[in-house]
Amino acid sequence: MKRPVTLCGALALLAVAAPLTASAQERDGRTDGPEESEYGKGGYGDNRRGVSLQFDWGAAINSRENPAGAPEGPPLFVGATVSLWGDDWYRLDASGAYVFDGGRFIGNVGPTFRTWGWPVSFTAGIKAGAIVIPEGEGLRFALSPQIGAELFLGRRDRVLMGLHYSPDIPIGGGGVTNRLFMNIGYRF
Repeated sequence: MKRPVTLCGALALLAVAAPLTASAQERDGRTDGPEESEYGKGGYGDNRRGVSLQFDWGAAINSRENPAGAPEGPPLFVGATVSLWGDDWYRLDASGAYVFDGGRFIGNVGPTFRTWGWPVSFTAGIKAGAIVIPEGEGLRFALSPQIGAELFLGRRDRVLMGLHYSPDIPIGGGGVTNRLFMNIGYRF
């Protein structure tokens, strides 16, 4: 009877002591495991920060009639966004877009916040900037809240695709431009 009790006691002591020795390891050292894994000590630097460049395109519908003489075109827009990533959960965006119906130019800057998740995350942001409305309306200060979802692709999560909605609200008149768009970009 003594032998099983001694064996169980030794196993219990080993189970308690083993994790304590692992926590006493030094931070510096080699990395065990496949390339770019985080197994073992050491590891790789923080690559969550950086810059990304995105191409935006989609539908853009103005809430009111375009002024007389403004360009008429399909309810589409094209644009680009440059983002400075502070971490995986927030970034600072600077974007510009041209709306074919009415000839509006939209330029804005602001933060975007992301939920935790891989490879899909949801986004919400608020941007402020300018909308240039042709034919007498002129330059307007604008707010552009934005919601959407993004997906990381590629071997190193460098390719970014997204689907977003943003109402561009000019202060002082000019009508809201509702944009529903996709984007694709690369994170450096």
